[in-house]
Amino acid sequence: MLIYDPVERKTSSVEEALIDFPEKIPMHSERLLLTYPLVDLHTHVRLNNGEDYNSLEKASIRGGFVVVNIQPNTNPPISSEDVLRHHKELSNGKKVLFLHTVSFFGEISDLGALEVEGISGWSTDGLRYHSEELLRAYLNKKPALLFDHSQLHELPGDFYVGSPLPNARRPYSNEAIAIFRTVTMGLEFGFNRFHIQHVSTAESLETIEYLRRRAKITCELTPHHCYFLPEMIDHPNQKINPPISKDRDVLRDALRKGIIDVLTTDHAPHPEKPETFQDAPYGSSHIEVALSVYLMVFEDFKLVIDKLTVAPLRVIGASFESLGLRFPQDSILIDLDAEFTVDSSTFESKGKNCAFNGCVLRGKVIGFRRNGRWVYWDGQFLEN
Repeated sequence: MLIYDPVERKTSSVEEALIDFPEKIPMHSERLLLTYPLVDLHTHVRLNNGEDYNSLEKASIRGGFVVVNIQPNTNPPISSEDVLRHHKELSNGKKVLFLHTVSFFGEISDLGALEVEGISGWSTDGLRYHSEELLRAYLNKKPALLFDHSQLHELPGDFYVGSPLPNARRPYSNEAIAIFRTVTMGLEFGFNRFHIQHVSTAESLETIEYLRRRAKITCELTPHHCYFLPEMIDHPNQKINPPISKDRDVLRDALRKGIIDVLTTDHAPHPEKPETFQDAPYGSSHIEVALSVYLMVFEDFKLVIDKLTVAPLRVIGASFESLGLRFPQDSILIDLDAEFTVDSSTFESKGKNCAFNGCVLRGKVIGFRRNGRWVYWDGQFLEN
């Protein structure tokens, strides 16, 4: 069995008998990997009878994630201290560490003044805004890390121009222009740390590389943008924002070259979507299979684990140690060769809208250990 430490960038091997497993390992292959649990900088929770912190905790564990960064587009949005405290009350004390972003367009003006722990930064994700609202926010907010869903919302189109799909009217340049707007306007008002979410086009990557001469910019890749091409989309579950683009292979290469800094999930749970693209909401529920997508696409477990552990923690200025996490007391066991067909009806998540339904993936979390105790093993949650 292999052990990979992404903090030290070291790989070693160990006899399975030396690890305190709860029971016999479910053997699908001889390629077993023990490593740090994962970090997701981009996750959505719904509440109000949708995905709550209980279901998201189980879904995260099943997917191997121990740190999950919640985006602010809840109902109501995380835009006031009262709503933020409500989310903290619901999410504290769980086996998964839930961090929270705060709406860039709410009443909170200074993240440093909040007497609340576990705040990772501002975010525009899932929040429709135009240039005037962005300017007003920059005028009224104290600078901190800004997670940005870069989009010109005033322009129409659910899919990029050229996609063989209805309402394919969104210009490819939309995202790149929005990135340039967010960063250059922010620099003018004292902001200099930006994290660009779910990059989807080659133009966006070129824009980010240019702007890095002036600002500290990180960016992320999602499972759907590194797996699908527009011509592969055949179900409303694959209606994503930003849309799937033709630049899939460019995005993959950018991750390998370090131009893209981290991997995330953008887990966006909904109940079963309507049957038409027009009526379906954006998003896909897949935190339980995101690691599997990445392992199969990149075929390099060190790269994938790095981009799902130390790299995202570096973005938010944290470490496993600072969050109270220790290896191997906190760890996951992965069967690198386990193949399975995605079936969202079996998900722990309340979101069944998985873009990967029916896909055959390879690589699977079979164990999750927290504070020295195995809490998940071979598809079952274990009692403490």
